[in-house]
Amino acid sequence: MYKLLKIMVATILLFVSACSDEDTSTKGVTGGDTSLQVFSKIDNKIIHEYNIELADTSDKIYHGLMGRTSLDENSGMLFDINLVPKDVDIAFWMKDTLIPLDILFIDENGIVFYIHKNAQPYDTTPIYPPKRPRAVLEVNGGQIDKYGINMGDMLKADLFGNN
Repeated sequence: MYKLLKIMVATILLFVSACSDEDTSTKGVTGGDTSLQVFSKIDNKIIHEYNIELADTSDKIYHGLMGRTSLDENSGMLFDINLVPKDVDIAFWMKDTLIPLDILFIDENGIVFYIHKNAQPYDTTPIYPPKRPRAVLEVNGGQIDKYGINMGDMLKADLFGNN
């Protein structure tokens, strides 16, 4: 019963933020908030660099990339999960998301521990990581394979204190 209540609260928060007055339907994400570098676990070389929009408020976290019509090639959104109460299960979905996304779940050290490839637009199936992440990065669908990003790779950004 308690878990159902938590899911209902999270759903209500998602719904309320999705109904906000801000019109993002014609906006693309071009990054600009900060940069993030992905380093290979094998040779510690930079795999790719992103300009990211930081989801660092409750509204940004719950709204995410819903309603966005595009995402620039080297852009993404990084979610600061520490802003979500510890007793709330973390799950992502694609409700009202118009573009396919690759989703990386990252621990407190910036290490990718779970990847969900090509999440499809409008899919309301929850995507649960195996453990609570420190942060989550959403990028264009297909980029994980395109750049060879793998679990165990490290993301360097101010959010992780390893930049």
